[in-house]
Amino acid sequence: MIRYIFMLFILTPFFSVAAESNFNHPGVFVSLKQLQYVKDNISREPWKSAYEKVLQDPLADKNYEPTPWSTVECGSSSSPNNGCTDEVMDAKAAYTQALLWRLSGETVYAENVRKILNAWANTLTGGHTNSNGPLQASWSATMFTRAAEIVKYTYTSWPQSEKNKVTKLFAEQYYPDISRMFSGSYACYNKNWHASAIEAMLNIAVFNKNPNWFNSAIKKWRSLVPSYIYLSSDGSRPKNASWCSRNDSQINAYWNSPKSYIDGLTQESCRDFEHTAYGLAAIINTAETARLQGVNLYQDKSSNAQMRIIKAMELHSAYQTGALSDKLCKNYDGYKLNTKGTFEVGFNQYSVRQGLDLPHTSEFLVSTRPTKGHFHYLWETLTHGLVGDRN
Repeated sequence: MIRYIFMLFILTPFFSVAAESNFNHPGVFVSLKQLQYVKDNISREPWKSAYEKVLQDPLADKNYEPTPWSTVECGSSSSPNNGCTDEVMDAKAAYTQALLWRLSGETVYAENVRKILNAWANTLTGGHTNSNGPLQASWSATMFTRAAEIVKYTYTSWPQSEKNKVTKLFAEQYYPDISRMFSGSYACYNKNWHASAIEAMLNIAVFNKNPNWFNSAIKKWRSLVPSYIYLSSDGSRPKNASWCSRNDSQINAYWNSPKSYIDGLTQESCRDFEHTAYGLAAIINTAETARLQGVNLYQDKSSNAQMRIIKAMELHSAYQTGALSDKLCKNYDGYKLNTKGTFEVGFNQYSVRQGLDLPHTSEFLVSTRPTKGHFHYLWETLTHGLVGDRN
């Protein structure tokens, strides 16, 4: 009877995790079946080239040594940079080597993940300070949790006492710092900050088996998506998120002065496409983790997520492939930088799994594979490029 009630919850867009036992593990961004599929097809494209790219990266060094800090202090643009680069690098290395552990079977990679996580669990006591502290904590936690989730449930040589320390690390040194993003002066920052925070909070909730944190992240995501991606059905101006309200005279400057509001435009499109990628990657990747937990955010009706995400991927891809060239923003022509490194996860969901047509996104991905990524999204071609429906 309990299982039947749980399945009913899955069918509703307002599903929430009711108990710790309902979490699926490993279930942060990637599943074992998914990684096994990649492993079984590692000699085929696009995975072959993606795997070779990972192996050649310094993050995959079998002799990798972590550089933990007791307090990570990050100002604007990481100035001052007291542990900022080291922490993000270690987090990305941990995730990279966790993937290689599952794809190669070499225990050295699992031991490296254990070494990195233990180093930070035994050293970080002062959290994340200065103006970029919450964002720094979000980026790092996103990758650390992915790595920890994989190794916790697949590597029997990681002692429970060490796992407990990592659980405590996420609860005490990351989650409180990330939570600061939604109050005070941070509440109305550029929303890639909030998207990254939500992804990290959801990941921590899964690893720490905390249903309240999980439900809170889902609720925030549903408010974020309509406030970050515009649709003409929203009206003459974009929507506000529940934690930040902009009036009609403020909203245009907050959206960096677009020429007009069009379907798929994001709050940062007219800032630059790289920061847009930060926001969209976190939004999409949160939906992917939620999917592994039985929550269908990809088709969430309350936020009209499917339409928003597809329109955003298609719009930004079209500008990058040259299919669109009309002036998008008042302050510059075309676009600045690019979204390279992301969209694989969203494309795999909407095109490969659901069979929807995303021609511009497809063309963009073909031209950029295999990709690496940035602070909080990494190796998407390897993990999600055309993998289909693998849970």
